[in-house]
Amino acid sequence: MTNFKKIELGKINEIKNKEQGKIFIHDELNLTSCEVSINCSKKGFKVPFLHKHKNNEEIYIFLKGKGIMEIDNEKIEVKEGSIVKIAPPAIRTMENASDEDLEYIVIQAKENSLEGYTMTDAEIV
Repeated sequence: MTNFKKIELGKINEIKNKEQGKIFIHDELNLTSCEVSINCSKKGFKVPFLHKHKNNEEIYIFLKGKGIMEIDNEKIEVKEGSIVKIAPPAIRTMENASDEDLEYIVIQAKENSLEGYTMTDAEIV
């Protein structure tokens, strides 16, 4: 048994041609601690619903383009380099507000579940 798993998604801008421009990688990598999606939204795309979570916070990491997130009725602009953390009960949606693709990664993890990170979890061997 190996201690790692690798997948190839191809070019991120090609993800826009998949369903809703999103690929979840939980199943492909057998993740046990979080859900991760790789996203590429076309010009003019808007998430067609509002949503919130029961337990998971979400972290949005924007790689390319510009967008508008609506979180609890507040609109915020996001762009390449923006990172947004959203608590589970916040009601959210977002849209691509630029003339180019909006590329971003979303990480979902159970709020308050992190027990160790970086130097508190790593061991130099």
